[in-house]
Amino acid sequence: MNGIHPRLKSVAPLFEGDGEVYVGGCGEVTTIQDPDGLVRRVLVLADGTRTCGEIYYALADDYPYLREDDIVSMVSELDVAGFVEDAKKSHEGVLDRYSVERWERNLAFFESYATLSRSKFELQRKLQQSRVALLGVGGLGSHLLLDLAAVGIGAVRIVDFDEVSLSNLNRQILYTEADMGRSKTHVAAERVRRFNSRLRLDAVERRISSAAEVESLVSGFDVVISVVDRPTMEVLKWVNEGCVAAAVPFITGGVDSIRAVYSTILPGRTGCIACWRRTLADTDPLSTLLLDEKERSGFEADAAAFGPLVTTLTGLMLVEIVRLLTGIAPLVGADRLTELRFDDSQTRVVERWRRHAECPVCATATTSALAAAATITE
Repeated sequence: MNGIHPRLKSVAPLFEGDGEVYVGGCGEVTTIQDPDGLVRRVLVLADGTRTCGEIYYALADDYPYLREDDIVSMVSELDVAGFVEDAKKSHEGVLDRYSVERWERNLAFFESYATLSRSKFELQRKLQQSRVALLGVGGLGSHLLLDLAAVGIGAVRIVDFDEVSLSNLNRQILYTEADMGRSKTHVAAERVRRFNSRLRLDAVERRISSAAEVESLVSGFDVVISVVDRPTMEVLKWVNEGCVAAAVPFITGGVDSIRAVYSTILPGRTGCIACWRRTLADTDPLSTLLLDEKERSGFEADAAAFGPLVTTLTGLMLVEIVRLLTGIAPLVGADRLTELRFDDSQTRVVERWRRHAECPVCATATTSALAAAATITE
């Protein structure tokens, strides 16, 4: 604790009661028993101007039984509870002034997850150092690209082959009527570069046609978001095989008429899409039969794409991306398919699977450092 200047977070306001103190924030209130007023005094003195030793000396006369180690223990407990940060951890050497101002509201959010050893500035920098490959800039991808730029991701590669059409405009927010007939990758790149001039954007106009092509497109990236939907029955296999070969985590999802679904794959740690298909064959032969028939017949996805469901799903996917890149909370989409239905707006897990030791795709997969560090909600 030497050199640390604990400060009660602005998101954790302090209130006093009769023999108790209450620390609020984020919709919760924590009650701490404080019969002699020591906790309140410590929290008031923890304003970022004092070390633990200085807090002890300020209290020693009034609490003769107190030891400096007691203050260190109290501050450590407050740190575990998420109530304090180190006031000496500044943006200097971490973020420049532009970044501090542009992502001021992000920093206020990350303060909730800051600790005495990890600052909110370091969490924002993790995003700015990250590289994301976005496959598809249509309904989901156009939202995700703008949000990736807004949240502060440092580098993004976009891949698409399509042109803007009038029917896109009920949910593809990057495009306008004046863009009809133009390449989506070109229009998306123009718009997003104007929105965030610091974003390192690489636009690739290409129709994905194989797993090897996916591997070449995503190698070296930190995470992949796959929202490309053509050809329907082949593209998910290609993305799965390509990302596993490149050892890159990926999140995939889509809108299926009145529901939205997504899942997170960590090559070498979680089950992959092939593991899911194997689990499905063991537990749900009817669904497997339907999938096999769709593959045989060359099925193409439902054209239903309702804007509000698209927007909601992209929010869920981007939150998962931030959890993965920063490690501030466990992943919720790994080894499962999460669904949100229009009827009730409730998220629920509708399918689960595990990694199969004999999986032909991921049995020998390499685990990336990002995937190895990620925690997963069970």
